[in-house]
Amino acid sequence: MDPFVGYLFRLTLGNIEIAGFSECSGLELETGVFEYQEGGLNTHKLKFPDLAGVKNLVLKRGITDSHELFDWYMNVAQGLFDHDNQRPAASNAAGHSTEASTQDSSRRISVAIIDNLGQVQKEWLIRRAFPVKWTGPEFSASASNVAFESIELAHEGLVKVTP
Repeated sequence: MDPFVGYLFRLTLGNIEIAGFSECSGLELETGVFEYQEGGLNTHKLKFPDLAGVKNLVLKRGITDSHELFDWYMNVAQGLFDHDNQRPAASNAAGHSTEASTQDSSRRISVAIIDNLGQVQKEWLIRRAFPVKWTGPEFSASASNVAFESIELAHEGLVKVTP
């Protein structure tokens, strides 16, 4: 089986139009390591899995006349959590967050690898994501580069979606 190519991907940000993203980075999970020095054992430390962590997701695209990403960031920065794609505040009776799989589709945020026929091959749901940084274009009169904007999303983990 051939590996999938990294330039064919789909990003879903609920109801936000996301066409034109050129980069997506940060799909990363990492488990920390807890080291324990056992008394009498002088050759090495014992190692155990510690807390797992996630990296922020960074999305980059050529800037368009759409202001939805900037507006989404500004809503969060101002404490306005009523945007369609804001992290849900719902919790169950025990006070724990609802699972991302039960999330309203208007709040669904996912990244998928697409094959040459447009079919989803792998997909990850981004749990409880919200924007923490927006970066606008850099301007230079001496360059003819495309103007890019990027948005960085904090989240609480990835969930593999079964096709």
